[in-house]
Amino acid sequence: MSSAGEPSRGEAPVVIDGSRGEGGGQILRTALTLSLLTGRAFRMTKIRANRDKPGLRPQHLKAVEAAALLGGEASGAEVGSRELVFRPRPYEPRDLKLDIGTAGSAALVLQTLHLPLAMRAETAVRVVITGGTFNPKAPAFPFLEETWRAHLSRLGLSVALAMPAAGFYPRGGGRLEAWIEPGRPAARALPDRGRLRRIRGVAGVCNLGEGIAARMRDRALQQLEDSGLNSDIEIDAVRWPGPGQGAAVAIWAEHEDAAPATFVGLGERGKPAEAVADEAVEDLLGFEAVEPAAVDPHSADQVLLPLALAEGPSSYSVSVVTEHLRTNAATVRLFLDREIAIDEPDDPGLPARVTIR
Repeated sequence: MSSAGEPSRGEAPVVIDGSRGEGGGQILRTALTLSLLTGRAFRMTKIRANRDKPGLRPQHLKAVEAAALLGGEASGAEVGSRELVFRPRPYEPRDLKLDIGTAGSAALVLQTLHLPLAMRAETAVRVVITGGTFNPKAPAFPFLEETWRAHLSRLGLSVALAMPAAGFYPRGGGRLEAWIEPGRPAARALPDRGRLRRIRGVAGVCNLGEGIAARMRDRALQQLEDSGLNSDIEIDAVRWPGPGQGAAVAIWAEHEDAAPATFVGLGERGKPAEAVADEAVEDLLGFEAVEPAAVDPHSADQVLLPLALAEGPSSYSVSVVTEHLRTNAATVRLFLDREIAIDEPDDPGLPARVTIR
């Protein structure tokens, strides 16, 4: 099959069962990224078939529309559609401005476009996306800023980010800005992380009382101090501008020889501020319990794609193997001639190993 940079537009379309594995929008986003880079068309059936609202949702549709705007054509691209055909065309990276129109994740649309833009651009490209910047089951802005950017930088890819406005469900209206530098991912071995250097974080609100941010901050600090982690800990209470209301806690753990790992607790109506903080802290402590792991479970599937597009073998350790990781590996194999092995230990206290050859 084609490798990135070697379009093969005469090959038969890749056929993808969108209900397999994790069965969500990730399959579609990875397929769009690889279709643009390899020149291979694809047909996806049973899109999100097992979800409460099956078929394409607005944020998935916006990713399809953005990919088509960049270089391709799609049939079946409408909300609720359970089948889609995408045919890529040669494209020239350029600045893009996109509005999801809902609180759908701006981060997931950006991640769909990032590699096709970076790997083909000759100069920096600016992308502006309006939508949600804090979403359940999607990367929040602090994760993008602290963890995603750091992983990309370690692989030789440079991205600058800004969030002039935060977007929360149901209002949306957040603004995510990205400046994407030209580059190609480099193969890497990420076997282990070093010692914990410090823990930082923010407890933030948008159009809510400052007392909520203070409660989230104080709870997170107390929980982390009680955990016995031997580290400097600093969490700030902040206010984010934005059109709607929302609250979130983001905590990142900084280790030697590893990108920071970010863990987010997201507020919702009726959810106590303390529960938001507990959510982020519990996630962080779960990662810290698997001491050698170099990559957190939220990053594992996102690191896989650029490494699969790099020349040469790569490997990394991850604290937990998620269905997102397995599904992304299966989708990558459909487009690229790469062997991807995920070796899981019997002991849950040990990391899994991902190898790309």
